[in-house]
Amino acid sequence: MKKIFFAVALMFATVVSAKAGDRERPITVEQLPAAAQQFLAQNFKDLTVAFVVEDPKFVGSEYEVTYTDRTEIDFDSQGQWSCIERKYSALPASLIPQQIADAVAKSNFPGQYVKKIERNAYTWEVELSNGLEIKFDKQFNIIGYDD
Repeated sequence: MKKIFFAVALMFATVVSAKAGDRERPITVEQLPAAAQQFLAQNFKDLTVAFVVEDPKFVGSEYEVTYTDRTEIDFDSQGQWSCIERKYSALPASLIPQQIADAVAKSNFPGQYVKKIERNAYTWEVELSNGLEIKFDKQFNIIGYDD
């Protein structure tokens, strides 16, 4: 029994260590999924790409595109964005759901703009130019603040 357990543990360690060698690697924009390429062409065509990185996972890959102005966009394996961050300017208004834009406009933080937006299956989160983070549920109800 101990030999079987040891063999399974050794096999698991081998698979994990082999997979660890596949970490981030540079790629070109043309190697991104088609949906990601189209998104970048529609929304960030005026910016210059600094580098693109693929991060292989056990299932699929994740991608990060960084522009020379330090704008960063993360994509999932299907090419759908998961996070967009602009370091020094506002995100394009077309990328912010109207419900979130309305909530930010109605907040007690006049003159602030959205510089980062993240989404997953359950929540949306935005960061304003003053550093305040606002978290929304799937129906765009505010569920929390973090400064």
